[in-house]
Amino acid sequence: MGFGIGFNELILVGLLFLILFGPSKLPQMARDIGKFVSEARRSMDEFKSELISTDNDDEGDRTPKNKRK
Repeated sequence: MGFGIGFNELILVGLLFLILFGPSKLPQMARDIGKFVSEARRSMDEFKSELISTDNDDEGDRTPKNKRK
């Protein structure tokens, strides 16, 4: 796994969540976390693509965009 977290630590964290929040709230929490992670990834990908396209535009010719043919 990443971040130096092993299988045993994940089991411990899972048990703590189960004790703290109960079995009825865990599925909804997992869905919410999944939605957040996917939205964060999508935002990061959009940001990266904007940076790359801006960088490529700057490296190209120096003609302003409104004067390009």
